[in-house]
Amino acid sequence: MAIPVTESWAPEVLAMANSITRDIPRIRAILDHLGIRNVDYEDPADYVPSAIAQARGRGKLVAFQAALAKADLITDGSVDINGTLADRLARLHSFVARAHLPVDARVAARRLLLASDLVCRIDAGHRHGTGLLVTPTLVATAAHLVSDLVDATDPGHPAPRAGSTSRIHVTFGDMTDLLDGQAPPTRLKPIPAPLADSWLALYSPPTAEETAGETFDLHTVAGIGADGPWDLAILQLAEAQPFLPMPPCGDLPRNPFQIHVLHHPDDGMGGVLPLLWSVGRVDGHLGDPPVRLLHSANTSDGSSGAPVFDAEFRVVGLHQAGLETRPAGDDAAFNRAVPMSPWSSRLESLQLAETAPSVTTVEKLDGHGNPVTRAVIGRLGTVERIWRGHSLEATAPERLIAVVGEPGLGLRFTHHLVHAVVTRYGGAYAAIDVANCQRDDAMSFADKVAGAFAAAPAAYAPTGLTTRQREVRSHTAPALSETLRTVAGTGGAWLVLEGFDSTAARPSGAVVDLVRQLILELPDAPGVRLVLAGWQETLPSEFEPSIEFLEAPSAEDIARTFVPPGSEPPLLQALVPMVRDVLGGDEPALRGPCPYVIAEHARSRMAGYVESLIKALMEQQRDGGP
Repeated sequence: MAIPVTESWAPEVLAMANSITRDIPRIRAILDHLGIRNVDYEDPADYVPSAIAQARGRGKLVAFQAALAKADLITDGSVDINGTLADRLARLHSFVARAHLPVDARVAARRLLLASDLVCRIDAGHRHGTGLLVTPTLVATAAHLVSDLVDATDPGHPAPRAGSTSRIHVTFGDMTDLLDGQAPPTRLKPIPAPLADSWLALYSPPTAEETAGETFDLHTVAGIGADGPWDLAILQLAEAQPFLPMPPCGDLPRNPFQIHVLHHPDDGMGGVLPLLWSVGRVDGHLGDPPVRLLHSANTSDGSSGAPVFDAEFRVVGLHQAGLETRPAGDDAAFNRAVPMSPWSSRLESLQLAETAPSVTTVEKLDGHGNPVTRAVIGRLGTVERIWRGHSLEATAPERLIAVVGEPGLGLRFTHHLVHAVVTRYGGAYAAIDVANCQRDDAMSFADKVAGAFAAAPAAYAPTGLTTRQREVRSHTAPALSETLRTVAGTGGAWLVLEGFDSTAARPSGAVVDLVRQLILELPDAPGVRLVLAGWQETLPSEFEPSIEFLEAPSAEDIARTFVPPGSEPPLLQALVPMVRDVLGGDEPALRGPCPYVIAEHARSRMAGYVESLIKALMEQQRDGGP
């Protein structure tokens, strides 16, 4: 309840303060969220008017009022929040729709874009729906969407049906965009996300009443308790996806509140629409605590499993279903959603150890400077090391990759793999050929590294009063490490140095000394990743696990370039003998001086017919064939 405050404030401030519930912890959280300094107070009764004064002084009173209303901290029937503060305070001229309060336009727009990247289209057999990426490798959707592909004979141990992996397709980025700002929208190319072989991480089916069709009672929660069921399926992806999580909503407001639904409804003609955005409100909770929500956002077939966000794009839940018929022109809540809070705590236990992403192709320049796409043959170990190093929890040895091997094994190809992962998952990237640094001293090379990241050079001038190695150890390397930490920020910085093995030109001793010292700086630079292709020196003992010895590609590596990520092992096993037939007498040459020339030639000879062959093999597996 609102508690009267002291009389030392202006009347309009007192009037507003007396209309606010004095829940100081929640008000402090609102001030923190808005970037308004929290007031210190001796008398708790003065806290609310002090907070109002602080919000007014920062020009954020409207935002403060709106946040209080969204948090249900404005006392019903109290002072008119529009008019009482008069000219000294901001006013909301039409505060009539409490469920649709003003929000910061640019912040909300950015959150909408971030949320859009997490929404996927799901095609499951003859059905389609929508899902939400809730961890890098887990997608949440409606259980009824995939029920035909799940064997739930034993309710305690539901399992994917045989061949079901090839019948579920998850794609991100199926949306339209204004690529040049003015032209008609362009539908972007969706990005497939293959499922793991054992793709069902969690399955909680709907109740019988919820699948009753026209007799479905929108308001019933019969058979639903604190443990569900939730009409929820969590799908396990074969590899991690770019993921910037949207926070859960937490405690749901009791009063109606605005929501946003991002979904892939059908187009009414057998097709599926690109990502759409519907706005509505949650009008009611079913159960206490809520086990279902009633909302008014427009949805259709294909919206099942779609994420429901609040006005700040925090996840409220997943759209479940709605009434097939409803009164014309009525915008009441005829749809149901499953709240996220009861099951979100289980996600961490469902998350498997993340597998490295598939890097199937890279973009590089040909001899004439034209971009070309190259298939990646082999190099799984390198990609796995890059992925481990990309983790926020990566240790210093995991953030160093020293790639060594014989000529012809693709040492210089390494930077393309790093670039592919960093481009997809974020971070800063730069590559330098140290064979061109034979005349550099430590300072000039440090400036070259900073320049490659478009960063300011290290602010340090050598004293000339000590040895070169001591200068590097005490000043140059720490200054460069600090520059790289600044570049890394929260996304990480990848520095790829190649050419240490060059026979035509070698980097100067000063450059090698600086790189050695940068390695020793890694434990104190958690955002920095260092890749050394062709490294010739001995590493410190604690970094010995950082060495990768390259191996020649195999027939299996060539076959894997044709197999979709996440495919079941028999498909790869069926292709390997075919690759060996194509290689013929050239297979021993894979262990010779130019193995990738042989491998790429064999791959090009198969490319003309292997696509239809793989399709036939996948259909055979789906139908339960040998």
